[in-house]
Amino acid sequence: MTTTITTHEEKPKSPTTMEGLRAFILEEAGRCIYCGFCEAVCPTLPLGPHRGYGPRGRVNLALQLAKGSQPSRATVESLYTCLLCAACHTKCPAQINIAGVVRAARVLTFRRK
Repeated sequence: MTTTITTHEEKPKSPTTMEGLRAFILEEAGRCIYCGFCEAVCPTLPLGPHRGYGPRGRVNLALQLAKGSQPSRATVESLYTCLLCAACHTKCPAQINIAGVVRAARVLTFRRK
């Protein structure tokens, strides 16, 4: 006798609209308590001129973009120097998808409608 177990777990869908991207950022990044555990493993933070080059800074920048701020050159540089390696995710006590937040924020920097 063989038993087959099937699960019907749905994988989270990627946001496809600008409003979906904003909502994703607000939901994910809104859970950040800015504890800083993520920064210890970020390979780009020591190379940048300010805290925006680390996960905590990028989460903050993404939140600002999602709330309607216009991206500055420094914001774009901070977001695009992220390697999307997700090392920060392994240390985040809130399990925030920081790489996903950065990806969504990158889209918002150039599609401002």
